[in-house]
Amino acid sequence: MKKLSLSILTLLSIFTIILPFAAAEEYFHTRTLSGHKYSVYAVAFKDDSTLISVGTGSVLHSWNLDTGAQHWQTGVGLFLISDIAISSHDPRFVVYAGGLFFRPYIGMSYTDDGDIRGYLIGHTNTVNTLSFKPESSTLASGSDDDTIRIWDLTWDAWKSRPVQTLRGHGNDVESVAWSPDGTLIASGSRDRTVRLWNPDNGSNIAVLRGHTNTVNAVAWSPDGTLIASASRDDTIRIWDPTDTDSPLHVLEGHTGNVNTLAFHPTEPLLASGSSDDTIRLWNPTTGVHKATLKGHTRGVNTIAWSPDGLILVSGSDDDTIRLWEPLAAVDITGDGSVTYLDIIEVAENYGKTVVEGANPRADVNKDGVVDIEDLIVVAKAVDSQAPVDSQAAPILAQNPNNFSFTAEDVQQWIQEAQDVGANPQTIAVLERFLAVGTRAAQPTPEKTALLANYPNPFNPETWIPYQLAQPAEVALMIYAANGIIVRTLTLGYQPAGIYQSRSRAAYWDGRNELGERVASGVYFYTLKAGQFTATRKMLIQK
Repeated sequence: MKKLSLSILTLLSIFTIILPFAAAEEYFHTRTLSGHKYSVYAVAFKDDSTLISVGTGSVLHSWNLDTGAQHWQTGVGLFLISDIAISSHDPRFVVYAGGLFFRPYIGMSYTDDGDIRGYLIGHTNTVNTLSFKPESSTLASGSDDDTIRIWDLTWDAWKSRPVQTLRGHGNDVESVAWSPDGTLIASGSRDRTVRLWNPDNGSNIAVLRGHTNTVNAVAWSPDGTLIASASRDDTIRIWDPTDTDSPLHVLEGHTGNVNTLAFHPTEPLLASGSSDDTIRLWNPTTGVHKATLKGHTRGVNTIAWSPDGLILVSGSDDDTIRLWEPLAAVDITGDGSVTYLDIIEVAENYGKTVVEGANPRADVNKDGVVDIEDLIVVAKAVDSQAPVDSQAAPILAQNPNNFSFTAEDVQQWIQEAQDVGANPQTIAVLERFLAVGTRAAQPTPEKTALLANYPNPFNPETWIPYQLAQPAEVALMIYAANGIIVRTLTLGYQPAGIYQSRSRAAYWDGRNELGERVASGVYFYTLKAGQFTATRKMLIQK
């Protein structure tokens, strides 16, 4: 059986044509949460790793994003739920709203188990939208009764009534959002306007006109200097809340209703979801379109960023929740770029579980096993970086010492990718990976060498690559700057070959022989392989 072999020259040629990391706006679909039986209408983060969702099935779901598993799910009766909200001030409970046959409904449940906490009574028609005042237990709700109501949820009662009612919209209120400082509320309506309100006295202080159809969503930038509005007119408008005569930008590109908006918590990035099945990313300051995220097979109803901004979540009429993560999430080797080396790292761990010792980064979708779904995500990321000439792809050759997977393995992965419907471009990457040729095939290294560790500086772990011209007993000794040995890594008898990927290089976790973390500073590592000895320097930086 043929083994994959990759020459240093080939690697260099790959690096010259595959771009390094693109800007943070490049996001990839890494995981899918399946469990909803019908459309997903709303999602909200309790914290960076806990997501609450609801859809037309009127069932609340709580998800652990670290594992992709559900914490719990619970029904909320026959009401159709259109929105949910969780207070950043008190994330112990989730509020959800909707209605049925003109009957309004706002319920509250505990986020730990889904048990009912209470109800809010006051609206006279279906409730469409919810928003918590930042760092507060004050809630705003918008309804088909054309009003916005404000609720004080600081007291632990079974039922509560509104403390303020905002009137002025001429038709259904579809979206509400508090400004980051809590002094204003923005709202969007079926009357095609965006309105700004003083929540303390209920006065309507501005009307923003320009949309030609229902305003489905409004959102504030994290610094409060911009408002975004999305409409069934297929556009997004960016407004300055201090000068509301006309929008700063009109964002065009979606080919269906724009249903949902979310600003990134720290970057100048706005996400929008549409009935055209796509998510688009924009620079809200300049109005420039940055990327289009495709994957959903029906309209996108809801999106949300995790509090740390590392995950974008979307819910769709295709009954799924998709998680989108930046390119860094698929940089398996951690070298700052996504190349064939990352595919190799996934391949080296293919079929293994994290419990069995697979590289956790290779388990991109965090389902506990490295499989075809992980390989597809990484291959897609490689394809996105730049067109890759097949002449520069890694070459299959007969060298059993380099990698643990075979040409037949790669052919099987291609078939599996085709079976699950991977796009042609992704399959083409895997086919180029399989491309057979001898011109770049790498024989056994001509000389034994100790290579530079990566990353360096590091905290708390690093990988130490090397290559062997001949089989040898291999050991690595790590010394402190004063010459005292702190750790010996006995690697045993190793055949000739290149030990460069994370699955083959020596690994040091930054601990001494007693399992204690060593201090910051300069350290030296010495490779002994038969008669060969070489030493290099590395730095722990905490």
